[in-house]
Amino acid sequence: MTRLAAVLADLDAAGAFDEPEFFLPQRSDHYARRLVHLDPDRRFVVVAITWAPGQGSPLHDHAGLWGVEIVARGIMHETVFRLEERDDRGRYRFADPRPGVTARGQIGVLIPPLEYHDFGNGGEAVAHTVHVYGGNLTHAQAFVPDGDGWHRATAVELHYDG
Repeated sequence: MTRLAAVLADLDAAGAFDEPEFFLPQRSDHYARRLVHLDPDRRFVVVAITWAPGQGSPLHDHAGLWGVEIVARGIMHETVFRLEERDDRGRYRFADPRPGVTARGQIGVLIPPLEYHDFGNGGEAVAHTVHVYGGNLTHAQAFVPDGDGWHRATAVELHYDG
């Protein structure tokens, strides 16, 4: 993952993510996901995401896939969580939330089992991020608070907007 993070940083520094057509225009109803590249053997995928101010994802997993992301424009807020416990009723308890702010050029890495986070535009302008996942991330679980620090998982289908 360290090498991939360095490659993303080099691409960003070289201006590879500065072209306007690399990202989709912002949407008012949800952040916009653009499929940039799907490896023919489905070993990895590259996705460009456009986030309008205030848009974000809830606490979610990555369906067991590793992920590396770089902020190409704007300011993003991210909180990373550690799964502490799962009960026999299908509820999840998370611990050690680590909130952070990331700005242009900063990179995040999620490797299972440490794949739980929320992520969103924390600024007043449109933000762009580039994500590389260890497979085609087409579904995930979002975690909704269920009382007493527990969360309940809900299935989420992920689609590309272009």
